[in-house]
Amino acid sequence: MIRVYFIFEDPLDQTGVNLSYVDIATQRPAEALERVERAAESGALWRNLYPEDEEPPYALLKDKMMCLDITALPSETNAVVLL
Repeated sequence: MIRVYFIFEDPLDQTGVNLSYVDIATQRPAEALERVERAAESGALWRNLYPEDEEPPYALLKDKMMCLDITALPSETNAVVLL
């Protein structure tokens, strides 16, 4: 399991950006990053994070992502943050 931390533009936040994370069921960091990028482009990432927003105004900052392998930490995974 790879946890991807990412920053996205959030016009609804005072700072204009927001930090979040999502857990990806893979052992490969490159695949996890790619899946987050694809989910952001398709809108699935935003629907997962903010299901009440009909048209989320968020934009992923692709160069501001990092990975952490949480495979050895099973208590850290939560079905809400799986992508």
